[in-house]
Amino acid sequence: NSGKTSCVLPDKLGKDKMLVFLRTSGDAKEDPAKSTLVVELGGLSGFEHLELIANEIFLPVLSNPKNQSKWGEVATREIMDRFYAFLSQTTILCGQIKGETRLPMPPLDMNDSSNGKSLISLLEGAIITWTKQIKSVLKQDPESQLKQGMHPTPDVEIEFWKNKANNLNSIFEQLQSQRIRRVLRALDQSKSTYCQTFARLCKEVFAARMEANDNMKYLRTLEDWFSRLNEEDDFPNLLELFKPMLHIILLIWKNSKHYNTPARLVVLMREICNSLINQACKYVSGEQIFVLIEGENAGLAVEQLKTTLRVCGTFKSTYFDYKATATAECPANPWRIQNNALFMRLDSFLERCHDILDLTQTIVQFSKLAKIE
Repeated sequence: NSGKTSCVLPDKLGKDKMLVFLRTSGDAKEDPAKSTLVVELGGLSGFEHLELIANEIFLPVLSNPKNQSKWGEVATREIMDRFYAFLSQTTILCGQIKGETRLPMPPLDMNDSSNGKSLISLLEGAIITWTKQIKSVLKQDPESQLKQGMHPTPDVEIEFWKNKANNLNSIFEQLQSQRIRRVLRALDQSKSTYCQTFARLCKEVFAARMEANDNMKYLRTLEDWFSRLNEEDDFPNLLELFKPMLHIILLIWKNSKHYNTPARLVVLMREICNSLINQACKYVSGEQIFVLIEGENAGLAVEQLKTTLRVCGTFKSTYFDYKATATAECPANPWRIQNNALFMRLDSFLERCHDILDLTQTIVQFSKLAKIE
């Protein structure tokens, strides 16, 4: 901030930002204090270095009227427009690296009325960029992976709402900041047509933020249960998890203001089914079954398949029990969901297990006949 220059590297680096020039040509290789490599001391990543240098070194140079007088009006406008776009993208990228949504600020002094129309144009450009960023966050859908044919587990649901809540909280804080309020005030005073549209978008952010935080608060209660569901080494032990999980899901349905719709329950139940299928495949894989058959141990394969069918069947019956409870305790909002929407993949898996069980049992019967002399 003081603008001091020195030809000697300081013994201690303070908290202020610094710019160091090192020379790499000639005999400077022996002395690292002489180089033309520019190193910006501040920020945690290369992109943050770039953002700081662009804002605090290049921007003042490019926006200096004495430099612009040599370029001409058209060239100056083209250079500055492109540089502002570069600054905006750099800010957005630095936010994405941290998993955040950063709204890039227009690099202009809004107290300077000499900019006139160019100032308003730049502020409206910032509003357009913010709108795209915010809409991108708002349209994030927890069902997106399922729609893409993937098979996410329920911990993905918790992570989704955690990230969405953090993103919307960050956007909310930025929208409340004085810098963004000054931009909106300037556009309002200039009677910009973007103000009303952006104000409606801000209301959507506030509502979506409340929903994401509320969902995250309730879903946290399932975090340990989902962790056990995914990590349990003994497949039959999963039977102990079904009632507590579905009991908590019913409590969430009864108490949450947002996580009590068929769409939310369908996604969560399908993801639980995916975890159950993953665990079943680890317990008794197709390869393992044929190894047991070849080793003349088809009886063990039969027992494992029966256990798999019993565990998965118990999960479905437990769901139906709690569905009946929901109908009795929440008559205004029961679990009115088609079973096929929840269990389509699980039912297909169980059907294959039944087919393999029939095959394995037939092999057991033939092996008994082969032993009869």
